[in-house]
Amino acid sequence: MKNFKSGTYIQQSHYRSFQPNLINKGWTLDNMEIQKLLEQANRELGRLDMYSEYIPNNEMTG
Repeated sequence: MKNFKSGTYIQQSHYRSFQPNLINKGWTLDNMEIQKLLEQANRELGRLDMYSEYIPNNEMTG
């Protein structure tokens, strides 16, 4: 992740545009603290999803 380049600027006529690089490639995490935080976030999202089943109508509009 340290050497990841998000994209490049490309000159097009009278302006420059940003061309992002693809992001679906394998990432390696060498920092265990980040790994622990990601696991904790994943667990909390699961708990939040569980509670959504108890809401009578979470698609309610208006």
